[in-house]
Amino acid sequence: MSASKVETKYSSRAKRWKLIFFGLVALLVVVILLSINIGTSGISYSEILAIFGKQIPGLNSLIDPSLIHGNNETIILNIRLPRVIAGALVGAGLAAAGVMYQGVFKNPMADSYLLGASAGASLFFTLAVLYAGTLGLTLIGLGMFQIIAFVGAVSVVFFVYFASRVGNKVPLTTLLLSGIVVNIFLLSIQTVLQLRSGKDVMGIIAWTSGGGLTSVTWTSVLSIIPFVFGAAIIAYFFSKDLNMLSMGDDTAQHLGVNTEKVRQILLFLGSLVTAATVSISGVIGFVGLIIPHITRLLIGPDHRILLPTSTVLGAIFLIACDAVARVATGASELPVGVVTALVGTPFFMYLLRRKKTSYSM
Repeated sequence: MSASKVETKYSSRAKRWKLIFFGLVALLVVVILLSINIGTSGISYSEILAIFGKQIPGLNSLIDPSLIHGNNETIILNIRLPRVIAGALVGAGLAAAGVMYQGVFKNPMADSYLLGASAGASLFFTLAVLYAGTLGLTLIGLGMFQIIAFVGAVSVVFFVYFASRVGNKVPLTTLLLSGIVVNIFLLSIQTVLQLRSGKDVMGIIAWTSGGGLTSVTWTSVLSIIPFVFGAAIIAYFFSKDLNMLSMGDDTAQHLGVNTEKVRQILLFLGSLVTAATVSISGVIGFVGLIIPHITRLLIGPDHRILLPTSTVLGAIFLIACDAVARVATGASELPVGVVTALVGTPFFMYLLRRKKTSYSM
């Protein structure tokens, strides 16, 4: 193929990538507005836009106060908006972690839930809540709980990783079985803690197990922004390394990639994001499994495009799942983790079926 044809082909793909990415960004804005509109208090879109316009300097004087009724401004700004933003951050973070884990392990079935990172973060977060007074954490704030959750996530992921290694390889079967066994074990410990705890913390423990965004505040939203954005930005600079890893360790090493160091850094970053999301939403599974796979189908395997596109699609997916969780049963909310599991479980079985020729149980 001539150089001009290669350049034309790359230019065509670049235009397609940009079109898909900015299309998803536009869809994210639409999904945010739709989700903010969902709730027991019927608030029109014109009123929602008026409330947002009122917060913008220079534009607030043009907003007709009669468009905003009762305490709807408080409902939108202090209840619905932080919940939707939290959903976007958690979805984006889990999708980014999924891209990292799948790139490191070179298979589409690795994610923070199946590798035990979510369970590890959840268990350590639960222990911190239970023994906050004893450990002197009460006055330190949410940041310390996130650090403890991070320690749990990192410890479990590295344990599963090294326990699954056979020589210089990590067989898919061993990895999945190790992750599932550790997941079950940690969730069993958490169940015991839930049964032994007092009523005042039982709800918190149950929430971390099922996943949900009902208790989100602006404080908790702001607390995870540095972790999600920071880890995703740093991971982006390893996109080329992930592309080389996908060609095999030997090839990557010949091209100058320190494969073991890159793996450890990305496992660290993925666990950091997972811990941050668990600290405000509990365990929400399958986002990191589904979203990177769908994104690959849309734009291909290039991690320079895959990572940012997956974060946007992850945000859209979790906001939509949370909206479904709020309206599915009418009288009460479903945990958003239940909705993602209902979507993710058959998807996981589909991936297993596709991969069955590459390994035997």
